[in-house]
Amino acid sequence: MIPTADRVVSLAPSADSNGLAQRIPALLAEMDAEHREVLESVAALAIVPPAGFASAYAALVAQIEAGFREEEKMMDEMGYSDLRAHRRDHAELLALLHRLRPYLDDGNAPLADIVMGMIPAMLVRHMAGMDQALALALRVRATAAGPC
Repeated sequence: MIPTADRVVSLAPSADSNGLAQRIPALLAEMDAEHREVLESVAALAIVPPAGFASAYAALVAQIEAGFREEEKMMDEMGYSDLRAHRRDHAELLALLHRLRPYLDDGNAPLADIVMGMIPAMLVRHMAGMDQALALALRVRATAAGPC
């Protein structure tokens, strides 16, 4: 079990379906790469001209959604005990991102500035909290399984 600030999360004890323990190093590397790509996309969004901001924002949201789907699929496969809370955090982030979209599509430049200040903080909070706990649970699973 993995202690976090306000809860304990773990991987369900079960047979290692599809050799999960052996895939953990690759899964962790994929998570790191995905996080880097999203943060690079956020940085790139900061220099998009106002006329292209809405479409670039839509592409960023689609990228985040795809990453969340893959992460949730992995958590489900591994029997992650904090799956519901992690999914809820994904849903809350996406709901906010989607609520902003119509205003950005209408060219609301001041809102675009607010979005650029808010998105990095939201994503870093999620990555530093929820995703770190997930990565730690994966590392514990890999360690428990022994050398790969």
